[in-house]
Amino acid sequence: MKVQRTMPPVARQETTTPSAPASAAPATAQAGWRPDARTREAAPTAPPTDGPEARNRAAAERFFEAFGRGDHAAVEALYRPDVTFKDDMFTLSKRDSVMTMWRSAPRFETFHVEVGEARGSQVSARWVVDYEMFGRKVRNEVTSTLTFDAQGRISAQAESWDRTKWMGQALPFVPRWAQPLAYAVMRPLLSWRMGG
Repeated sequence: MKVQRTMPPVARQETTTPSAPASAAPATAQAGWRPDARTREAAPTAPPTDGPEARNRAAAERFFEAFGRGDHAAVEALYRPDVTFKDDMFTLSKRDSVMTMWRSAPRFETFHVEVGEARGSQVSARWVVDYEMFGRKVRNEVTSTLTFDAQGRISAQAESWDRTKWMGQALPFVPRWAQPLAYAVMRPLLSWRMGG
């Protein structure tokens, strides 16, 4: 499954999907990423086969489709209330905190995801996003692993990226030798700010 959201002009032949009505996206006026009429999606994948792994992969596809178009309600519905989230910047232990983080994320200029195969209760994906932070252009390539419970809801999400590359784009004034210290300071503070 591939989902891509880009700002025009785009030199590829892709199908344009209309944006959702304003009433379906109450978070549009808030900070964070927003749905955009310029969402583009690749052709849908073949229907999944039966079984928990296929169900989990289909749920992962729905998650990233909603994530890419900024549909907070659909994203939240796929998380368990006690979902845990961990990446290079945050360690969060409940759905409200995770959703606070996503709602405060910068607006995505482009978004592209490739969902991999399910293995047991886990589905891996790779997503690439372009956005602006502190007035600087950032392109982040993220590896994500979603863990599902027996009901097909996300119980854990773990992500990682090239921390040196990200810091060099978002906070270029932090010297490379000080980057581990910067992450060590920012991570607990930001996690606390999101509600832990």
